[in-house]
Amino acid sequence: MEDDIVARLRILGMSLYEAKVYVGLLQHGPQNGNELAKSAGLPSSKVYSTLEKLALLGIVHTVRRDSTTRYVCIAPDELIKRFRAQFSEPLDYLERSLPSLGAFVPSTEVLTVSGLDAILENSRYIVNRAQKEVFVSVWAEDLGDLRDALVQADTRGVSVFAMLYGEDSALEVGSWLHHGYGEIVSERLQGRMLTVAADHEEALIAHIPRRGEATGVRTRNPVLTLVAQEYLHHDLVLRRAQISIGFDQWDAWWQADPDLRALFLGDALSGADGGEPKTIRPKRKKKETST
Repeated sequence: MEDDIVARLRILGMSLYEAKVYVGLLQHGPQNGNELAKSAGLPSSKVYSTLEKLALLGIVHTVRRDSTTRYVCIAPDELIKRFRAQFSEPLDYLERSLPSLGAFVPSTEVLTVSGLDAILENSRYIVNRAQKEVFVSVWAEDLGDLRDALVQADTRGVSVFAMLYGEDSALEVGSWLHHGYGEIVSERLQGRMLTVAADHEEALIAHIPRRGEATGVRTRNPVLTLVAQEYLHHDLVLRRAQISIGFDQWDAWWQADPDLRALFLGDALSGADGGEPKTIRPKRKKKETST
């Protein structure tokens, strides 16, 4: 937890040394410079200059005990109030002023999103903006990062329709289906995907490979958004059909047709590329549920 606190303090503008000094004083009480260097895990040569800067900011104060100068920090609630005041005023001003610069029209272009963190942040933003419905195709590894946004969407009355790949840990909100061929899809994609579409207005499609950087596209283009939402819609309907028909009959159907097998598995898995076909059997669930 200490490392997480230091990281958050740095996000709010403190340097690494400043954050560690504050946390060290908060944890261990009044200390002189040498004691603080040990408790905070900092070079003694850096402690005093850091303390001087924090003192100028009013975050650290000095006290005299006997003939020794010791340092104390302000209380956590006072520090938090300072940060709130520091950031709230600029944000309030920008909220009032930025719209007056001109009418912002969201781009309908296809925007490239690079890196898993950026992909997840953009996905959460799309879900948070949704007003009517959200379609999601997500792997268990990424569900935790979307969990709060999806729960909040459900609370707002947004309909959530989702397909979950990998470990079955669906949320207790919305309508969820578990994809029974996760291993096959993972082999075909050499990784996993994340797709989000909201209100027929915006979509994000991302590929998260086993090796290399995750990349995605985000768009408000009506045609591309329609394609993404239709893909998610048909994937959910197809899963419903599999459940209704029965998995044994379904597997016998697609495995008996070479062309369908090639489409389903991909060339490398089906043997259509001249190699030996791999045998990958879908995982079975005892019961499919939707909430």
